[in-house]
Amino acid sequence: MDSSSPDDADTHTLDDGQSYRRARTIFHHRRADNDTLNSTRSIYASNVVYTELHGRRYCKDYYMPNDEDEQTRLQMLNGVYYSLFGHRLTTVPLTNPKKILDIGTGTGEWAMAMGDEYPETEVIGTDIAKIQPGAAPLNVFFEIDDAEEEHGWTWADDEFDFIHFRYMCGAFTSWDHIYRQTFKHLKPGGWIEVIDFDDHATLLQYFPSSTSAVPRFLSSIVEGCRLAGRPRTTTHLEPASLAGLGFVDVRCTTYDIPMGVWPDDAQAQKNGKHSLVTMLLGLEAVSLRVLTEQLGWSVDEVRNICDAVTRDVWKIATDADRAHGFGVKLKVLVARKPDAGEGKGEGEGG
Repeated sequence: MDSSSPDDADTHTLDDGQSYRRARTIFHHRRADNDTLNSTRSIYASNVVYTELHGRRYCKDYYMPNDEDEQTRLQMLNGVYYSLFGHRLTTVPLTNPKKILDIGTGTGEWAMAMGDEYPETEVIGTDIAKIQPGAAPLNVFFEIDDAEEEHGWTWADDEFDFIHFRYMCGAFTSWDHIYRQTFKHLKPGGWIEVIDFDDHATLLQYFPSSTSAVPRFLSSIVEGCRLAGRPRTTTHLEPASLAGLGFVDVRCTTYDIPMGVWPDDAQAQKNGKHSLVTMLLGLEAVSLRVLTEQLGWSVDEVRNICDAVTRDVWKIATDADRAHGFGVKLKVLVARKPDAGEGKGEGEGG
């Protein structure tokens, strides 16, 4: 890559004559044995423009912050996922993958862990923000990229064995576009995995709208994201959203994440503590920008309702008689691109 022009993309020609643009900005690209991991990172760090709003740091128009507080929260949440999946990084069956793509990689923690687990695999993590560490396994590369770029993804067709999305609800204007791009760039037989929370219907059972701030808080965020053009819904987790595009072996699995110390199992109790902390720490993160910009709330109004939600949630989570079953549900949608000559399959719920 020409370091004098970090925004320029390399153009490569495939064996069949097809040309494609390589990643727009790569800041961990090992070019020679004496190249350090930080040598390219510093070149591109200035390309990303951040916005400071009400004491939080944001990138482009994404409603979630990416400052240190949010990075710490997401790292804790990753630990909950890892435990929930039986100390596995993914639920899909991978056999000698050659190339993995992590969309919205965030801090890059998952991508680096996958690079360690599969040292012969090239792992690429993309994000609109530069918040990944400069030191990473040599088979892990981070790229500044927007998955909704107008001209589509810049990789070759049939490029990846596995494409991964985690906690991206509300990030895209069109999940259909994202899924079509995923199908195009997966190898035949390659897998997609999408991990997101459900619509909080179970959680809302503990909070009547007549006495709690929780229902208004959640519905206001959904409305704000709708107005912003990036819906925060769960329709992208429906198996039909992938089966209709030609994916096979489609399944959606639901996991219960407890909140609080009510579970009897020691590991579940630990997960409950951590998930409670991540939820409470994330109330301002998930609401501040979208409620002030889209619904016209004042900063004080947002922080006041966050305080009210914190009190309501804490009251339930620490009540031994009422807390049993208290928590949220996580949905994991996975599917496979058919092998060459394989017929189109039917999705199934789970």
